[in-house]
Amino acid sequence: MKKLLVTLSFFFIIFLTPTPLHAVDKMVFDSTDNYLGGCQLTDESEWELTKDLSVTTFQMWYRWTEGETSLPITVYKDGKEFAKFDAKRSSCDPYQQQWCNADYVMNKTFPKGKYSTKIDKEQQCLKPGSTGTIRLYGAEATTTSTSSTKSTSSCKQSIVLPIVLTAVVSSALTIAIPRMISKKRSAQ
Repeated sequence: MKKLLVTLSFFFIIFLTPTPLHAVDKMVFDSTDNYLGGCQLTDESEWELTKDLSVTTFQMWYRWTEGETSLPITVYKDGKEFAKFDAKRSSCDPYQQQWCNADYVMNKTFPKGKYSTKIDKEQQCLKPGSTGTIRLYGAEATTTSTSSTKSTSSCKQSIVLPIVLTAVVSSALTIAIPRMISKKRSAQ
């Protein structure tokens, strides 16, 4: 009986532990095509999106000064203010601790078009001969659908397996516990 309880406990822990519903955001745009070389410095950058993006995280590669933890950023689309926010100091280069990401978590659609950013100091990484480093994380924007289909459903995880496993474990416990109790009583 102990083996049954240990086995059931194992399955409960392994299969019924909640799993995250959303995968880690993927990079959907990089203004400098994954450039990892030396940086010049700038306070503005220009970039163009060729498709609509649902952005969950806006990221800028920035040289932080000591004690600095947030960075005011203004984003313009086609010359008009599109977004204004304070990005927070995030992951840093392990060898050059002043170089870190400035991240801002958002849920905003960036329609295709020409964009620019502006910050107060010339501390943004500028790819030589190119533009400042901007990375957008999220997904391609999709059109809203009134009917749920396999390809447009927003459900990221099947719930069938956890439901079935819960039913199996519950049934096994419902059968095993009374048997254990009756065996213990009859042994006394």
